[in-house]
Amino acid sequence: MKPNQYLRLAAGTMLATALASANGISYTCDPSVAASTCTFLNTTVAGLYDSTFKNANADIYIQYGTTSLAATSSVTNDVSYSAYVAALASDGTPNSLRSSALASLAANAAAPYGGGDVALSTALASALGFTGLSGVNAAGTSSCTFGASGCYNASITVTNDPSTPLYYRTGTETADEYDFYSAIEHETDEVLGTSSCISTTGPSLANNCGTGEPSAADLFRYSSAGNLVLDSSLSTTPGAYFSFDGGVTNGANGNVYNTLDNGDDYGDFVSVCPAGPLSVQDAEGCPGTSGLDITNDGGAEINMLNAVGYNLNSSAIAPEPDTVLLLGGGLLVIGLFAIRRRKLA
Repeated sequence: MKPNQYLRLAAGTMLATALASANGISYTCDPSVAASTCTFLNTTVAGLYDSTFKNANADIYIQYGTTSLAATSSVTNDVSYSAYVAALASDGTPNSLRSSALASLAANAAAPYGGGDVALSTALASALGFTGLSGVNAAGTSSCTFGASGCYNASITVTNDPSTPLYYRTGTETADEYDFYSAIEHETDEVLGTSSCISTTGPSLANNCGTGEPSAADLFRYSSAGNLVLDSSLSTTPGAYFSFDGGVTNGANGNVYNTLDNGDDYGDFVSVCPAGPLSVQDAEGCPGTSGLDITNDGGAEINMLNAVGYNLNSSAIAPEPDTVLLLGGGLLVIGLFAIRRRKLA
């Protein structure tokens, strides 16, 4: 997918407790999107998030346009590192993963990031109780006051290129079709907060959020136990991974992040298509593989969103992915890049 487009603004004050809206994930569709497609988004796809998380709320505009497979335009809101950690810790009943995430922040991230800001998506900032937030208009071209009519958490564009056929989970999927709904989930995860501040679209890596500033997800990027990959390093070293416990465990079902200036998002996983295993947050869509979602791909996205600030519903089963314990200070990755197809961002 095409990389996310970000507009940056500063968040306002934080409420004493996080606001828990009852609207959940809501998709507003451009008239060019079929009514049946929009209904599926607002029932089946939104239902995956609503049944998994207590506080995952986002108003997202869906449209077709010129992009590789799908792309997101959104706003990042700056909050201080200390305010972010305090908000993250304000949940009175964290699960074990969140407790480990907080411990890792205290042990490994406070020193390099403690004096600066963290870039939060509007959805994540709202979930953590911050106010004075901004969103984007339906076209995704300008910022607006979040909460105002016509202002969204993000605008997602899916390709309208006839040479990139889309599959809407009706009839038989052909080998060259891409699952429309899996692409929307990929983008929705980024709207909620799985994205990195690092841009991979130029001649070299760059930070879209400000020199050395991390996104919330960047605070959990490791190269080995105890070795946080700082945004200031602009590291292209392969093998970086999401970890909720200070790098001891790969908590993303064994996936590793893309680290190259190749146009694939820095916050997405290296794609192993078609061999798999496949994940919603793979950097590139894999045609002919419909039905992939955050509840059946090993739990990487659920773990990541849980760590950065989304609380699991009591009825949701916390994912128990095939976590990879990192021994000897690294992760061996074999057989990457089988087929590279349409990019997700």
